[in-house]
Amino acid sequence: MTTSAVGKFDGGARPPDKGPAAIGYTVEMGGSTEEKGHDRIGRATCNEAEYHALIQGLEAASKKGCTEVEARGDSQLIVRQVTGEWQTKEPRLRELRDRVREVADEFEQFEIRHTPREENREADTLVEQAFAD
Repeated sequence: MTTSAVGKFDGGARPPDKGPAAIGYTVEMGGSTEEKGHDRIGRATCNEAEYHALIQGLEAASKKGCTEVEARGDSQLIVRQVTGEWQTKEPRLRELRDRVREVADEFEQFEIRHTPREENREADTLVEQAFAD
């Protein structure tokens, strides 16, 4: 049986980068949010936080039994590094990108695409909630 999901992810770090970091993600199935999460992840760059949010969201989709996942994020860098359009020169980001690919390989079908920030508000709100907690 095919179980499809749309995962949205976002991450952030303060101030302005390489500081306290947080993530947010959602997993939508059948048009409704089935799973969402947010957390502080210690010190990280914004890009590292984005990767961690994507990984957490993919792992949540896997636990839900999803077989097809479309991941959406507002970071062009993350999307294009995962797809291979852009190189990943930073060693730490390369490790995180490789982890994303490992988790993505568990699905029968995986796609990642860039989404405008205004269409990623729920994940962004979860990041802010993590900072507030």
